[in-house]
Amino acid sequence: MTNEIPQEWNAYRSWLDDDPAVFRLNLALDEVAPIEGFSYCVKITVVLKDPDKNGFSSDEERPTIYAIEDKIFRPLESDKDILVAVLTARGEVTWYFYSKAPEALQECLSATWDSSMGYTYQVECSEDKQWNFFLKGLYPNIYEKQTIYNREILYACQENDDQVEMPRPIEHWLYFDTEQDMLSAIEKAAALGFTVYSSEKVVPEEGKEVQEDLGYCLILSKENTPTDIDGDTWNLIDIALDTHGNYDGWETILVTKKSD
Repeated sequence: MTNEIPQEWNAYRSWLDDDPAVFRLNLALDEVAPIEGFSYCVKITVVLKDPDKNGFSSDEERPTIYAIEDKIFRPLESDKDILVAVLTARGEVTWYFYSKAPEALQECLSATWDSSMGYTYQVECSEDKQWNFFLKGLYPNIYEKQTIYNREILYACQENDDQVEMPRPIEHWLYFDTEQDMLSAIEKAAALGFTVYSSEKVVPEEGKEVQEDLGYCLILSKENTPTDIDGDTWNLIDIALDTHGNYDGWETILVTKKSD
């Protein structure tokens, strides 16, 4: 079963009430959750010995926590148990499983736990057939998810020797069902300094017959840096939501030389 589950592990920083938190989870589970039969959410928590000021693992302790995950928690995955997320906050690390047989999972954990590592664990289990805790408590909201994608593009730019702190035109894609919605978005975006790079009716690719209306594509441009892009993307998400549209991300040219 675990081999059939889509995998897209990533991480984002957010808040747990008023405390900073790091969420690391399989984003692809949004496509298939809830999975029938995996009705129990099992939380396994380890208390950090030397957390930093944010409640995260320190540089010295982090390798040990990763070793615990690789040695103990990853091998617990089976056709009855799916590891879905890892949360670090408040000086604790919690691994989240959805399970068909939570009692057997806990027995396996007890049998394989290596006390010589100097850590103990606590287990909580609750029924959650609809995976509400994962989808509503752990999964990133639309802004947090966009931040993940922003960071991926930033890393790609850095890998290609881009000067990511140099301003340059950045193009953003939005899609709408109606021209009026698109025009409303253009007006709102202009107030925030965006200009129209392109606005047009979406037409089928050559040779393809499509029955439904494909709507409109709007490309907006604004000068910014890849390091400071979050605010612009969040603003455009707000505009898209207000005008019945969909924000579809951004792209930029590479700037590999600093300006004089």
